[in-house]
Amino acid sequence: MVNKLREFSFLIISIFIFLLDFFSKYFLINFYDLGSKGRVSITPFLDFILVLNPGISFGLFSSGEDIQRWILSILSIIIIFYLYYWARNSSSKLIKLSLFIMIGGALGNLFDRVFYGNVIDFISLHVFNYYWYVFNIADIAIVLGGLFILIDLTKDSFKKK
Repeated sequence: MVNKLREFSFLIISIFIFLLDFFSKYFLINFYDLGSKGRVSITPFLDFILVLNPGISFGLFSSGEDIQRWILSILSIIIIFYLYYWARNSSSKLIKLSLFIMIGGALGNLFDRVFYGNVIDFISLHVFNYYWYVFNIADIAIVLGGLFILIDLTKDSFKKK
C-alpha cells in the first residue's frame, strides 16, 4: 500500500508539470495574446516570444513534414514508457523523482506535437545581444530531471574516502 501511494505521489508530480506547461502556454497564447504581439520584454534578460518548433531540441529535425511529427511523437511515447519503466525499477528516490519530472515535461511536449503539430516554445533568455534557444516549461523539467539524475549518479564521486 505504501509503495502504491509513493508511486502515486510521483505520478502527481508528472501531472503537475504537464499541467503547468499546458496552462502556461494556454495563458500566454490566449490571454496574453503572445501570437500577435511578437516579442514581449519581461525583464532586461527575459522575453516571451511565440515559437512553433516542429523538430526537437535546438531546432533539430525541423523540416516540418507531417510524417516527422508522427515519428517524433511515437519516439516520445516510447521514451516516456522507458522512463516510467526505469522509475518503477529504481531504488533511488532522487532518480524516481527526476524521471517523473522528465515524464511530465515529455508529456507536455508530446501533447503539443500531437494536437498542434509543433512544440510551443515561448521563454527567451538573453544577455545583451546573445540569445539562447527559446524553450518552455516542459523543456525546463526535462533538463532539470536530467541534471538531478546526473547528480545522483555522481554523488558518490564527491564523498570523502
